[in-house]
Amino acid sequence: MKFLWESFQLMLHNVNRSGKVLILGLIVLSTGACEFLTGVHIPDHVNVQLGSSDVSEVTVVQSYHFIMISNPECPDDPNCPSVVYLVSSDTSTVSLPFERTYQFTERHQFFLETYPVENREATLTMRVMIDDEEWYNDFRKLRAGTEDDDRETLQFVYSFGEQTMPN
Repeated sequence: MKFLWESFQLMLHNVNRSGKVLILGLIVLSTGACEFLTGVHIPDHVNVQLGSSDVSEVTVVQSYHFIMISNPECPDDPNCPSVVYLVSSDTSTVSLPFERTYQFTERHQFFLETYPVENREATLTMRVMIDDEEWYNDFRKLRAGTEDDDRETLQFVYSFGEQTMPN
């Protein structure tokens, strides 16, 4: 590495001022050119908006680290949604309307699930934007859970470079 740095300094020493500007400009451009050349945009942030006219608070489960596995109930069906196993997550209660921007971590994964704090039927809305591009926009009447059945939720799952389907 020291040899490369010394070679770079020697090259800059032997180049006139306009050449130095050109070389430094090429270095700066090359750092941002990867996205331009490959056409692949790695997202920076995700914006979540939640609302409801039926309830004033919801539970939000959010994760940056999860694993998606094939659903054991339908392992050979490509249309069957995967099961999301949360490695780590945060759960909080938020007042509606709610809007928050989350920065992606190096994993470039994002999971968000929401449902009314009270176990009751309610209509919820969820809109998700990734780098100002809409990825999810849904509103539904979610049924309350019973003793034998889980309650319905709104769920968004994103993992860069993978196809995901919400439940």
